Amino acid sequence: MKSIFLILKNLKGILPYFLLIAIYFYFISIEARKDIDTINENEITEIETNLEDKQLRIKIPVIPYRK
Repeated sequence: MKSIFLILKNLKGILPYFLLIAIYFYFISIEARKDIDTINENEITEIETNLEDKQLRIKIPVIPYRK
């Protein structure tokens, strides 16, 4: 029983910070939705074709194993 009261007591001190973080992420998600809505479908297809045209090759050196 004492542990429950101890946890609630600690949460009282941290609660304002949790509320600020929740409000921050709420507004960030609103801004992200606005950005997604402003992108046209033409821009999306243009980006996809640009990615398909580019081929990226990375050389990885291979060292043979010797006993």
